[in-house]
Parts: sequence; C-alpha cells; structure tokens
Amino acid sequence: MGSDQGGERHIRVAREGSFGGDTPQTAGLVRTVAFDERNPDADVLSAFRSWVAPGAATGAHHHGPQETILYVIEGHARYRWGDRLENELEAGPGDFVFIPAHTVHQEINASDEQPTVWAVVRSGREPVVVNLPELDSIARPSAGRAVASDREGRA
Repeated sequence: MGSDQGGERHIRVAREGSFGGDTPQTAGLVRTVAFDERNPDADVLSAFRSWVAPGAATGAHHHGPQETILYVIEGHARYRWGDRLENELEAGPGDFVFIPAHTVHQEINASDEQPTVWAVVRSGREPVVVNLPELDSIARPSAGRAVASDREGRA
C-alpha cells in the first residue's frame, strides 16, 4: 500500500513520453501506464493511456474487481459490453465512460481515419486485464492494427 507508515507522501507527475508499455495488453489496443502498483504513494488507483488505431477494435476483456473510468481525449469510440457484448454506446472527445467491475467489454474506434485516445483510471493499483479470446467469434473484428503512435514514443 501507499506510504501510510509515517513516510511522507509525494505528488507525482507522469510526463508526456514517459508512459511505459510494460503492462498487460489486449489485442487491438495499446495500453501505456502512467501510474500503477509501482507508485509507492498510491493506495487504490492506477492510471493509463490507451490508444486504438483507425478502424481497429479490441478483443473482449474485463478488469476483474476494478471499476474503470475512461476519458476520451480524441477520436470517437464505440463500446460494446455484456456477457455476449450485446449492448453498445458511443462517446467522443470530452466524454467520460464508466465501466463497472467484472464487466466484459470491447472498445472500437468508430473512425477509419483518426485514432481514438483515452485517459484511463482504475480502482486498483494492479494492472488487471482478463482477455477473453473465447468471445472472438462475437467481438467486432479489427480492421486496423494496434501500433503505438509517435506520441507514445514507441513504434
């Protein structure tokens, strides 16, 4: 847990270009970590940036007991959720999206021309990602490839 045991807590900054890719991934999505269990001052939160290429879709997955909040930075996203991905909604720049714990979901870039980028906050420090390849037959297939953009500092 955080440094409750008498140690001083620190405000921390994850600078643009410093996000790491050493976190569990999902097909169709590039997930870069800003803060996770390696942040010694965090008790309950982690933060990521996720990127989906134009025309791409993620595989079905969930984040176990963690609640997730997504903030759409750019692009237009379509979200499918439910045990059989039977529900769907869209969100665009400036929108927040809440995903309850254990909720099976898929993120889809609704544009064939521009990437979709989210800021992500989860209610746990551990990077929990449970990929569900057994749902590939009902998940929307990806038309694009998940590759990190230049702004992620990777190729």
